[in-house]
Amino acid sequence: MTRPVKEMSMRTVRPVLLSLGLLSTIGMASAADTTTFNVKIAITKACTITAASATDVDFGSVLSTSTANVDANGSVTAQCTALTPYNIALSAGGNAATANDVTTRRMKNTDPLVTTNNFIAYQLYQDIARSTVWGSTTGTNTLSRTATGINQVYPVYGRVTNPAASNAATGSYQDTITATIVY
Repeated sequence: MTRPVKEMSMRTVRPVLLSLGLLSTIGMASAADTTTFNVKIAITKACTITAASATDVDFGSVLSTSTANVDANGSVTAQCTALTPYNIALSAGGNAATANDVTTRRMKNTDPLVTTNNFIAYQLYQDIARSTVWGSTTGTNTLSRTATGINQVYPVYGRVTNPAASNAATGSYQDTITATIVY
């Protein structure tokens, strides 16, 4: 009788062990699913003309009787998105003999009591030879470039032609130029 009990218990134990084995694999079964998504950005073109980096065109001190041209340099700095075409315009200044006419730029004596002989003519140029006037008419006299993406420094070449011809009163003279970048 011992044997039938043993056989019976093995018959009972086997299905139980098999069930336990199957149950132990349920936790290990898994499924996976995937998807994709995009990472995007849109870069729009932009330009700045840096006021902090602009340097004055300072002609220094000149004798009132001097007939020699007086040259000086300044600069403007621009930065645009790479490959962006742009133009830099320089205004006629606040004292032009004819409003908005860059060919009539003048500096004015800073002493408000000086009311006659209080202007000195000058010009700003794009090139060191001082042959290309730098003005504000796109396609005519603005500086035209294509951006590299980094700061670009552009020299501004100034000239006072024959200071004595202005018969200017003694004192300090000044004008303010507005630099504009168009892109």
